[in-house]
Amino acid sequence: MHNRITVMPFYLICDVSASMGQDMYSLNDGLGRLRTAILADPVVDDMVQICVMSFADDAKVLMPVDHVRLAAAPRFSAGGGTNYGAAFRRLAAVIERDVVYLASRGHTSYRPCAFFVTDGAPTDADWHQTFTTTLTYCGDVRTSPIFVPFGFRDAPESALRRLAYPAAKGKWYHAGATQPEQALAGIVNVIIETVTMSGRGAAEGQPVVVPQPPTPGSGIACGESEFDLNHRPAGARCRPGMP
Repeated sequence: MHNRITVMPFYLICDVSASMGQDMYSLNDGLGRLRTAILADPVVDDMVQICVMSFADDAKVLMPVDHVRLAAAPRFSAGGGTNYGAAFRRLAAVIERDVVYLASRGHTSYRPCAFFVTDGAPTDADWHQTFTTTLTYCGDVRTSPIFVPFGFRDAPESALRRLAYPAAKGKWYHAGATQPEQALAGIVNVIIETVTMSGRGAAEGQPVVVPQPPTPGSGIACGESEFDLNHRPAGARCRPGMP
């Protein structure tokens, strides 16, 4: 029997399209820094579980959700297009599966948080419809993640603004004018701070995910969500006006 504990799941979804080829070292290094930061704080390590995914033409799970101390470190490799929708569909399916999986291990879970990192514009025209029909479900917050998009190089800020979710809490980050290596280092810093602050807060009975501000001088812009609650295409699972 597993002791029943409550965990805070985080999902890291990284663009590994062909344009990211020169960024694999920085991306892998950033993942290593995130693991090190979590392992350095036993309270955070106990509270937080991480899932690592990649996407290009399709999306893959590289590290299933677990405590990082129990999981092998994945490695990113690049190739393919930048299909946002593939990432959204796979993420939605993985989160729904993980809710059941965590429950089977005797765990309950807080609302998940998903970090989405990309350097380019989506190649799929219906990316926003896919997002709203897969990840904005209102019936159970355990399957409706706080979605935090990060963009650099050619990632359009206009898209990031519409992906930050939920509307009242979401944050987007954009480093379009920053050198890619510096941009990824700054993005990872935001992710590390958000994960560790959230994990400590949850351990103290305050399980709120608050995306942290970028480091001053990082060149990363940050803003409030522009997700339109009333713009939900046919088939969207969430009712207009709901978070």
